[in-house]
Amino acid sequence: MANFLGGIVSLVLSIVLIATVVMTTIKNTSTTGWTTAETSAFGLISLVVIFGLVYSAGALFGMF
Repeated sequence: MANFLGGIVSLVLSIVLIATVVMTTIKNTSTTGWTTAETSAFGLISLVVIFGLVYSAGALFGMF
């Protein structure tokens, strides 16, 4: 039970951290002067973060 509650707390904290820090940093970063490859790679960061969040939620509930 303690591991499950700890997992819930860590999941909530990671959601708050991603929503307040990571996504706002990605959104507000100026990419002017970057090449197309750099802009595309930088755009994939949000996708990787969301996949990581989904994976951690699935691992918490025993899906993975």
